[in-house]
Amino acid sequence: MAMNTLKSFNFNENRTFGVEIEFNGISSETAIQAIRTAGITIYKEGYNHSTRPHWKLVTDASVNNRGTGLARGGWEVVSPKLTGKQGLVELATVMKALDQAGAKVDRSCGLHVHHDVTDYQVKDFQNIYYIYYKFENYFDSVVPASRRGSHNIYCKGINKEIIESVEKARTINDLRHSLPDRYLKLNFQSYFRHETIEFRQHSGTVDADKATNWVMFTQSIVERAKLETIRLAKKDHDRDAVTNFNHERRLRRTLFGEVTRESLENEYGQAIKFQIKRRQHFESQAA
Repeated sequence: MAMNTLKSFNFNENRTFGVEIEFNGISSETAIQAIRTAGITIYKEGYNHSTRPHWKLVTDASVNNRGTGLARGGWEVVSPKLTGKQGLVELATVMKALDQAGAKVDRSCGLHVHHDVTDYQVKDFQNIYYIYYKFENYFDSVVPASRRGSHNIYCKGINKEIIESVEKARTINDLRHSLPDRYLKLNFQSYFRHETIEFRQHSGTVDADKATNWVMFTQSIVERAKLETIRLAKKDHDRDAVTNFNHERRLRRTLFGEVTRESLENEYGQAIKFQIKRRQHFESQAA
C-alpha cells in the first residue's frame, strides 16, 4: 500500500480496543452507581488482569487514595473489548458519568489504551516502535509535563538502546527480550496477556473528548504501522526536529503522506487536529 492511503481511512470499526481509567476523589459505591445509572453494566472486583465481558472497577495501588475511602491506592475502571463508533460512545458515556459523579485525577493517574494487534507481524511491531521513537518529542508535547521524557516510572520513554535492540529482532520472542519493561509509554508486554499494544502515556482524565480522540489518534498509529516500512534516519533528524510544530508536520506526513487541510478531513485527521489544540494549549501555558 502507498503511504498516503491512510488519509482515505476512517476509524477501523473492526479493530477492538480497551481502556483503563485511573482516578480518585469518590468512593467505589459512587462510581459504580453513576456508571450503572448511565446504562453501563459494571461490577466491582478484586485486582486482576482478566478481560471481562463487562466493565469492572478495581483498586490500583499506584493511584493516590485522596477521596476514595481506601487506606492505600485509588480506583481503575477497566473496559471490556470495545469496537468502533459504538465503543467510543460507550467510553464517552462512562467518562461523563465519572466526571458528573465528581471523580478526580492527579499526577498519579493515567489513561491507558489497548489496541488489538492479533494481525501484527514482527515488522509491524518494529514500525510502531520506530514511529514512537521518531516522534516521541511530539507525543510529549500533547501531554502534561508529568508524562514526558522518562520522568514517570509508569510510562518511560523509548531510548536509542531499546530501538537498536528492536531493529535486530527477527521473531516475536526476540521482541519480548528487547521490550521486557511493561512500564514504557508503548507497552509490548500486553501482547502476551491480551494480544494488544498498550499506549500508557496519556495523563489521567475523565474528559470524554480527550479520551475518545486519544483512542482514535493512537489507532491511527497502529494502522499506519501496518502499511509501508518506517525508516529511521541515522542521525535522528526526525526525533531531533527543532520545534514541536516541525515534529507535528513530519508526523502528519508519515501518517497521511502529505501536510494539507484535506488530509485532516477523515476521522483520524480530526483526532490529529484535537492533539494540535492540546499542543498549543501546553505551549501557551509554558509561554
